[in-house]
Amino acid sequence: MTRILVLFVGLALFAGADGVFAHHSFSATYDSTQKVEIEGVVKEFVWRNPHSFMRVDVTDKDGSVKTWALEWGSTNVLAQSKITRTTLKPGDLLKVTGEAARDSASLRLLISSLDRPSDGFSWRGRVE
Repeated sequence: MTRILVLFVGLALFAGADGVFAHHSFSATYDSTQKVEIEGVVKEFVWRNPHSFMRVDVTDKDGSVKTWALEWGSTNVLAQSKITRTTLKPGDLLKVTGEAARDSASLRLLISSLDRPSDGFSWRGRVE
């Protein structure tokens, strides 16, 4: 009976471990010494936990469009700054500054500031 109970508890802990291993430290993914500025159009804004994300289309100097993945804070952190799931919409032009991905080939950015010139909306802060 004890073995069955231990096996059951072990399986339950193992089944819930994927969320723990899926979460990452920002410093493991992004280089805080490498600041990047991009300007692009929102393709998608995903409001979720543990982090919200955006996909932004950025036009390079040669005219080619590349989609960047931008990581932001949790819904709770963003809500404290009055940001909701409808604050940013596809088609919004943004100017974004953030920390570059450690993998230089990856078009990823941890957002540290954001501006939407069309209406003066801006956000400054550090997500945790």
